[in-house]
Amino acid sequence: MGSCHPPSPVGTGDGTWIVTQAEAFHSSFTHIMIGSKRNASDIPTDWTRSGKRRQRWDELFSSLPRSQNAIDSNSMVDDLPRTLKQQLRAYIIDRCPGSAELADVLFWIAENFPRQLRTKELCETLESFTLIGADINSLLSKEKDPTGDRKKNMVIYDLACGHALGGLLLSYRFSSIRVICIDKEERQCWSTYRDGFEKFGKKANDDDSSVTANVSFVVGDITSDCFQPKSGDYLMCLHGCNELSPFVLTKARSINTGYGIMPCCIRDGMLGVTTASSHNNWSIVNDIARYSIHVGYLAGKFGVEKIAAISQLITNRFLILIGDYKSGDVVMIAK
Repeated sequence: MGSCHPPSPVGTGDGTWIVTQAEAFHSSFTHIMIGSKRNASDIPTDWTRSGKRRQRWDELFSSLPRSQNAIDSNSMVDDLPRTLKQQLRAYIIDRCPGSAELADVLFWIAENFPRQLRTKELCETLESFTLIGADINSLLSKEKDPTGDRKKNMVIYDLACGHALGGLLLSYRFSSIRVICIDKEERQCWSTYRDGFEKFGKKANDDDSSVTANVSFVVGDITSDCFQPKSGDYLMCLHGCNELSPFVLTKARSINTGYGIMPCCIRDGMLGVTTASSHNNWSIVNDIARYSIHVGYLAGKFGVEKIAAISQLITNRFLILIGDYKSGDVVMIAK
């Protein structure tokens, strides 16, 4: 099986936008968002800086069906015109170098189960998988894991996983690591996705029982006993709404795990800071600005190491909190 290595680690010139947790928590509004002194009027519509790799696919993202400055959440891959499908296939292969068969997996799903693969979910999952996979790969490097003990003992969790495509992609890349996907219900697409991996994927070893032998789905609430990570594990949570992202960060910090968390909606005032006034005299009404401020505040509150971004042309919830509490390289800014 191909290793499906991401193109390059986070923040090494691949177009990924990263700010340090100190920048993210800076009291200046413009510093929180873009890490430089600019007037509010100078803030670009897309705060994610486009490097060469991102620019290559931004044209594709902007060509896909759109709604409210993001890819239309109702768009299905199977409904796309042929030319866009061809471009999307090339994009998948680019995002999964060495594992071109993943394009066959995903298009088999789209063609045979057309209501189970949404265009927006596919793109944002692949982009998140690229960044989070790079982070996990870094944590398991000889420099950071010289004895190999962490790789041997790590479990990757895909929390509130929904369709669990992210967990399946990580399990395919890190075939020797156990991956557990957890959600309150098991969607029908879980078995469909898994069938696709079995049909077109490649076993990492000939003696493996199946392509997806290292991944499982648990039905349950992650706030219950069904979720019991240990030190050195890795917690992924994509589009965790409101209290879910702070919960996962709290768990990661208390147990010393790695994490890759993409917050979704963060209710105003939930973290102890508000961006709205009763009469809108000083409210921050721009949704992207409000979301980014709350994510920056959350990052500072938990001493997050990095804030990365996928292309804002895909989704308006585009920020990912990335770090590792086990390394101990965390400086708390706020309590």
